[in-house]
Amino acid sequence: YNEYKSYLSNMDEYTRKLENRETRSKADQRSSGPIVDVKRELLWIEWQTLALEYTDDKLVVGEWFHDIIRNYTQPQRYYHTLEHVYQMILNYKHFYDKLTYPRNVVFAIFFHDFVYDPKSKDNEEESIKSFLSCAEDLQLDEDVVTEVVSMIRHTTAGHLTPEHDDHKAGSRDLHYFLDFDLSILGTNKIEYTLYARNIRKEYIHVPEKEFCERRAKILRKFLQRRNIFATDEFRKFAEENARKNVEGECAMLEARVEFYRTHDCEAHTCAEHNQSQASKTGESQLEAKD
Repeated sequence: YNEYKSYLSNMDEYTRKLENRETRSKADQRSSGPIVDVKRELLWIEWQTLALEYTDDKLVVGEWFHDIIRNYTQPQRYYHTLEHVYQMILNYKHFYDKLTYPRNVVFAIFFHDFVYDPKSKDNEEESIKSFLSCAEDLQLDEDVVTEVVSMIRHTTAGHLTPEHDDHKAGSRDLHYFLDFDLSILGTNKIEYTLYARNIRKEYIHVPEKEFCERRAKILRKFLQRRNIFATDEFRKFAEENARKNVEGECAMLEARVEFYRTHDCEAHTCAEHNQSQASKTGESQLEAKD
């Protein structure tokens, strides 16, 4: 765990040093500042290194990376963004030696949220279609395609495998991939709060009472498992924190539902009130994020 935290700390220090090379306005830094540029560059290096193992067509490789950037920066995304992909890549690099077929994991990371419309129920299947198109362009081996598709599909099943309800931890690439995707649950309180707020922003079209009910129901399912995480490593350094974070959000959501039920709030009015409150406090808390 200490080595993992040291790794992330070193990466943060690296990006901070690069940021200090330039002086830009806050508005500039939010949209295209040096930290964002560095992270995109690192993602480009990962993607290019991976894709060029299967094809010599640099134009195709570049076009697909352009599509990745375009999709993950769409305006309806607040959590499922390039930052999410970047954080998963950091986990992948740290646990690289634990993976049997690392390339498969990287493809799954780049494509698991390639299509993301909060109003749609088939994002994963549409993401798989996009991956299959990319796989054809890159001429990926059939076994690679099969494994990556399986990883993406598991994100639709609540990130659940038999190992999640077993004392014995999982050690397959699938287990590490799912833990990378859920790692946000085990972060500190500030990061988790920002994550929860960004999820709400993505589902702002859902009335507040309905959102709280549905979100709490989903989170309760995580708490009902023997383990939120599949691998031994994530169970050791993230399981306890994840349970505290998820339980805290559940309690808050269920309290809101009870308040709306007791006071007979109109759902859209509650949503507008909370959106207004979030806009007032969101900027200061966002600035507290690494």
